[in-house]
Amino acid sequence: MTTLAPAPAPAVRPVPWTRLAWVVWRRYRATLLAILGVLAVLGVDLVLTGQRARSAYATAAACTPPGSASCRFEWQNFQESYAQIGLVGVILVFLPGVVGVFAGAPVLARELETGTFRYTWTQGVGRMRWAVAVLVPGALGVAVIVGAFGLLVSWHNQPLIDSGIVQRLHTTVFPVTGIAGAGWALAGFGLGVLAGMLCRRVLPALVTAFGAWFGLAYLASQVRAHYLAALTTTSLNLSPTDLPLDQWWTKGGDRISDTQINSVLHTIGVQMDGSGKVFAAAPGAGDSVDPNQYLLGHGYQPVTSYQPDSRFWTFQWIEFGCLTALTLLALGTTLWLLRRRPA
Repeated sequence: MTTLAPAPAPAVRPVPWTRLAWVVWRRYRATLLAILGVLAVLGVDLVLTGQRARSAYATAAACTPPGSASCRFEWQNFQESYAQIGLVGVILVFLPGVVGVFAGAPVLARELETGTFRYTWTQGVGRMRWAVAVLVPGALGVAVIVGAFGLLVSWHNQPLIDSGIVQRLHTTVFPVTGIAGAGWALAGFGLGVLAGMLCRRVLPALVTAFGAWFGLAYLASQVRAHYLAALTTTSLNLSPTDLPLDQWWTKGGDRISDTQINSVLHTIGVQMDGSGKVFAAAPGAGDSVDPNQYLLGHGYQPVTSYQPDSRFWTFQWIEFGCLTALTLLALGTTLWLLRRRPA
């Protein structure tokens, strides 16, 4: 009697990447439209204010003679109108983190919170293939969108930078321009995805990821000026595009305290303010000699530490590299946890 062997089961072919692209679009389309809507509103405001700032700057720069009262009024009006970052400026500082976190946190947290992962991860696509299909486009998407928006922010800030009101290395400008903005969006996305995997609920993941991103952004604002050793100069006229860090006086090569400087300036009725950088006439004092020239004439030498504007792109690449490494670490940890988690 002949026994027939069972027919071999047909090999299961993985779902093609082209079909996964449709799944990715369905997952991100609402988030993408929301992000583009917010950026469109901010973009319109930046275009309008940028045009007004450029017009005001051109008027002030073309004013002659430069020292006249009318020209001083034009410069003062330009500075008072556009020097403050305002509400939009505050929003721009947090924008890369908000975009990244809100795009990344729901990717896994929504599947885990609703329980649909039991269906999604057991299909022919496989959980790792599915994760790569949704994480890679999401990361690239937020980086490209925020990076492109940073070009508009740079265009908007150009009159302020040219006039010396704002430095490109300033903490309110640097992280939202250049490639640093894309790096901060990537970091927000990576932290959001990891928080979603750990919290398994969307809202706690959003709060946790943004809190971690905010702490990282604050830390970067404190250490950014020290990516490279600061330069020093004894000139009283630092370029307005360079970022000053600290200023002090020396005599005979030794640093002099503000208290000692004030005791010297007491004879001409001038004192330093609380920052130690600005001179102010003491109460009841009349016009006196220039305090800087007085100190120079008595053997004191000013020293200013600063970061030159020429290091802008060097600092941009340093920060972008660190943030990209952090993003890869967060996403790698997420994939490792995902692989170990039972379906």
